[in-house]
Amino acid sequence: MVYLWFPELVIFLCIIHIICDVNYLLRTCFTVISGRIYQERCSLCDITTIYGVCTFQDCDIGFKCIRMARLLREIDFARYHFYDRTGIYHRSKQLGIRSLQGSTLTISAEPVSLFVPYKIKTKLVYWDERSLFFEHEVVTLHDNRLRCLLVSRQYGIGTCKSTISNLLKDLPGSESSLTCPDYIQSWLNTMQISSLKLRNKTEK
Repeated sequence: MVYLWFPELVIFLCIIHIICDVNYLLRTCFTVISGRIYQERCSLCDITTIYGVCTFQDCDIGFKCIRMARLLREIDFARYHFYDRTGIYHRSKQLGIRSLQGSTLTISAEPVSLFVPYKIKTKLVYWDERSLFFEHEVVTLHDNRLRCLLVSRQYGIGTCKSTISNLLKDLPGSESSLTCPDYIQSWLNTMQISSLKLRNKTEK
């Protein structure tokens, strides 16, 4: 009887794997759970680290190096790890605050080649009343060289105006007063100019 259901089960699992990003879910669970088991809690000022390796799924069409789209996916896991280790995730669940990816700045120095292991170092560099700004460094393990720098902006979606203040209140490191780095301020100014240009075009 089991053998009769086996082909249908295989087909069902294949359909689920195609429709749902199962690998994304598994990687998220592995990153968070392994962090809880093997790593201590961190403050908002600490740098957290996750590890990865460039596989065929991550490569471009020539199978030479990792695609930028896959690095953007990897920094999702780096943020989840940071949220969990610093207590942001637990606090967001208590307050009903959701996180929304706003924008990402990428600065690529050298590519990560196939089968090369790397680490992503994540640091919270600034926050305001609306969003968190993370800096992610992609460093290859064999030579400790910085391959790519990514800056991501995460909006906090809540019911009050001081969403980020409530989210970070009393968390370790929240007493620090971080000033906005010059390169992030220039990036924000550039996005404001682009947004104004687009708004003017839509109004015509």
